[in-house]
Amino acid sequence: MAKEPKEREETIRRDIIRLMMEGPVTPYDISGELRISEREAVDHLSHALVSAKRKYRVEVTPAFCKSCGFEFSDRKKVKRPSRCPKCKEGRVESARYHIK
Repeated sequence: MAKEPKEREETIRRDIIRLMMEGPVTPYDISGELRISEREAVDHLSHALVSAKRKYRVEVTPAFCKSCGFEFSDRKKVKRPSRCPKCKEGRVESARYHIK
C-alpha cells in the first residue's frame, strides 16, 4: 500500500531549496523526503539550483566512485553518473548539494 503524499504548503522547488538549507542532499534524499520519483527530483533540482544560485551560495560535493575514488569534479549534470570512466564500475555515489 502506497503512502498518501502529504499536502504541500510550498512548491516542490521551494521544498528542495529548504532541504538544501538544512544540510547536504542528493536527488535520492530529495525523492524520499518529498515522495516523488528520483527522476522527477533530478529535474526539479536542476531548476531549483538555478534559482538558488541567484540568492544563495550553493556548495556541491561532487559525485565519486566508491570503488576507485575517482571524483567527477567537472560534471555539471545533476543526474548520478551511471559508471566510473576510470575503473568502469557502477558503484558511483551521487553529488551532494548544500546551501550555505
